[in-house]
Amino acid sequence: MVKRLATAVLALVLLAAAGWYGWQLGPWADAATGEYGVPVDFASLERKASPNQYLVAPDGVTPRAKPDAESPVFSMPPDRLRDAFLAVVAEAPRTTLLNRSADGLHLTLVQRTALLRFPDYIDVWIQPTPGGNGDGSTIAIYSRSRFGYSDLGVNRKRVEDWMAALESKAASR
Repeated sequence: MVKRLATAVLALVLLAAAGWYGWQLGPWADAATGEYGVPVDFASLERKASPNQYLVAPDGVTPRAKPDAESPVFSMPPDRLRDAFLAVVAEAPRTTLLNRSADGLHLTLVQRTALLRFPDYIDVWIQPTPGGNGDGSTIAIYSRSRFGYSDLGVNRKRVEDWMAALESKAASR
């Protein structure tokens, strides 16, 4: 009798865990969350205390959030930088474009971990360089994990890898 009860309780716990996993981590969850999967307003962005995030931004774009690194200036117009960035993202595994502004310069993406499919959300804002004549642009990227406190540097590595690939693609164009 006790063995049957323990088996039933274990089955219920496993079913509940599987249900939570499916509800929280399924692709439908990206659009159903309040703060994840929707475009970030970089001007009012406030970072959380957890280290599971990484921000690259030009000076002055995020007045309420200190960037981890400053974004470089690219010698190409914003639409060409966007196309180069989308080419970089197309090569990234398990990455999906969730939102794109009308001009295509503000993007929201999700990249999921290989094994458990945990989502990391990435917001990108491509903009012309201030005071420029339209031939230069820069980029702000904010990558953060939805679950957990630490990400063991995954968001930082992603953004740094994408920036290196973007600089390489921009140099070859």
